[in-house]
Amino acid sequence: MIYYRIIDEAIPSTALHDMAHTFFAELLKRNYGIEKFRLEKGEHGKPFLPDYPNIHFNLSHCRGLLLCGFSDSEIGVDAEQIRPYNGRAAKRIFSDEELELVQKSTVPDEMFFRIWTLKEALGKNLGTGLSSAMSEFSFALDYDEPCCKAYPQKKFVQKIIQKKWVVSICADNPCFINRNAFCP
Repeated sequence: MIYYRIIDEAIPSTALHDMAHTFFAELLKRNYGIEKFRLEKGEHGKPFLPDYPNIHFNLSHCRGLLLCGFSDSEIGVDAEQIRPYNGRAAKRIFSDEELELVQKSTVPDEMFFRIWTLKEALGKNLGTGLSSAMSEFSFALDYDEPCCKAYPQKKFVQKIIQKKWVVSICADNPCFINRNAFCP
């Protein structure tokens, strides 16, 4: 299940990390009855619950939004506020096909963040985060359904929330991913 919370956009970015972890703790208690837990981090910093190995989760936050995903298999989530994109960053990490999607889009800023969040969600799903070479992952948005050529077995879904935020999810369990899995 994917949960998000819209928050005050004026909250400083330094406070978002703690807010996301508080949100996670609330959801862990509500969904699993777990009040006390400890987090550990994998080799590349992905947090996990060592005492609950069957609960997979991932967190993301950006200006105005907190995001948390739970699954019974690996999951990666990412959220970004739609804003003017950085063309240098796109040229550095996007494939030629992805650059073309952005350039031909009627909403290039949104398209940039759709691709960007897919790359981040995949890296988080794999447990490598930004340490993975994001330029090596190329996404296609055939019929608006995202897929990654390098990882065809991964399932992706995206949602645009209030025309302000792009949320991308990458999961290993194809039954898990559906457009109704989002809960405010």
